[in-house]
Amino acid sequence: MDKTDRDRTPSLFDDPEVGDGGDAQGEGADASAEPAFKDELNLAEFPIAALADRIPDGQTTLVFEDRLDRRDGPPIVRRLTIMGTAKHGLPTSMDDEVLVGLIQLTKRWNNFTEAKVNFSRYELIELLGWPQTGQSYRRIEEALHRWVGIVLSYENAWWDNAAKSWVDENFHVLDNVSLYDRERRRQTRGASSTQTTGSRRRGKRGNAPPPLSSFKWNEVIFRSFQSGNLKQIDLEFYLRLRLPTTKRVFRFLDKRFYRCDRLEFDLRTLACEHIGLSRSYKPTELKRRLRPAIAELEQHGFLEPTAEEDRYIRKARGHWQIVFVRGPRGRSPIEPTAEELAELAEALTSRGVAIRTASELVERHAPEFLRAKIAIFDWMSARDDKRLARNRAGYLVSSIREDYGAPDDYVPPADADQLARAEAAVAEEERRRRAAELAEAERLRAAEAAEAERQAGLRARWAELPKEDRDAITARVKATHPGLRRWKTMLEPLCLAALEAHLGGETPPGQGSLFTSDGEE
Repeated sequence: MDKTDRDRTPSLFDDPEVGDGGDAQGEGADASAEPAFKDELNLAEFPIAALADRIPDGQTTLVFEDRLDRRDGPPIVRRLTIMGTAKHGLPTSMDDEVLVGLIQLTKRWNNFTEAKVNFSRYELIELLGWPQTGQSYRRIEEALHRWVGIVLSYENAWWDNAAKSWVDENFHVLDNVSLYDRERRRQTRGASSTQTTGSRRRGKRGNAPPPLSSFKWNEVIFRSFQSGNLKQIDLEFYLRLRLPTTKRVFRFLDKRFYRCDRLEFDLRTLACEHIGLSRSYKPTELKRRLRPAIAELEQHGFLEPTAEEDRYIRKARGHWQIVFVRGPRGRSPIEPTAEELAELAEALTSRGVAIRTASELVERHAPEFLRAKIAIFDWMSARDDKRLARNRAGYLVSSIREDYGAPDDYVPPADADQLARAEAAVAEEERRRRAAELAEAERLRAAEAAEAERQAGLRARWAELPKEDRDAITARVKATHPGLRRWKTMLEPLCLAALEAHLGGETPPGQGSLFTSDGEE
């Protein structure tokens, strides 16, 4: 597979400003790099959000700083100031998670070629693994509005990957966000479910309805994306972590484990300036606050389990160093088996790729990436796509090496299966609804027929009554309801109801009357 961030050539990407701490910056310009999930390196260095879900009232500023030793010059103080608005406040841990998701959407839809990204909140919520509820939609909206208002002020703390130096930068994370309201969403639902679902899963649109919302990165951060100042991030692992502190420690250490398997930091600098714990905590409290995050990373294999006495090294009174050793999960991804690689090579050669080229592609690219490109190629082949007319195998090779985007109307097989199941479920639900409507209509018809038969029976019994009984019932009804005049519309229903009320104790016609002539029973 492609060389990962940890396998890049040091001479090409060494940071001359980095001291012995080993802070890797930059991802290189290899166009064939595998399409993994990404994290921006500056955003992984300092916290840009509070660890808590709630910010104290009135607090609109966070400041983080450290001292960076350099090989060829005096130390520099790096400082990040995060300024929020009075309306939306400072970003929280969940806002930080949303920002990671926005980076993935940018990678997914335009591979960092355009600052503006079309998306839907449904898609972002699905990517983050949040429940598809109104609360999640509102939380996404709050986070986006907050990132538009946030100002990040870096002093000697923003790594310019093009200039290869630390610089000052002041900018908003997002320049603007467009979110459509619910009424607009309802209007767009007139399109077919296939088009709608497809439009949420693709970047640029053909004839399908456009995505409902968009965001645009600020020029500074987008320029950092384009300069390759990125690292791979195991997004599934990151989202599975339970604690905000764990996620913050993971992103920072995942960046710093670039060149070595063992890292050592000043405890207070790491905990307060790079993780975001309170500076008022004493070393004992800092250790206590970090313990659950470290335990979670050890449990998942990102860190080697280390005894407390080996984790912390006392340098002086009140000054401690903290030590991390990279675990098996942090060292390298799970390597594909020889059988898996052979199957992928065979899949490529069966589609016309030369054996030598297939072996090179299998060696350089991740298996899931190759499977995705082969699936797109097969989809295009089934539709006789004109882009394959000149050289089918050559197109497949180029699509892998240059990471071609999927066609606008392409739906991945897994998504297509899910869509088919969803459509089948909708069709089944519609069938059940129609069956229920038909059953209800049949029940109503039967009830109406039974009512008509009942009324006809009552009228027949009324006709069989002696005249004096009919007159007696009529007189009683008139006495109970004075002012009634019309027989059909007023008297008849009431007289039939009175007759029905006495039918249970009625003697057969001709064997006596129900009422006396004066209306008494």
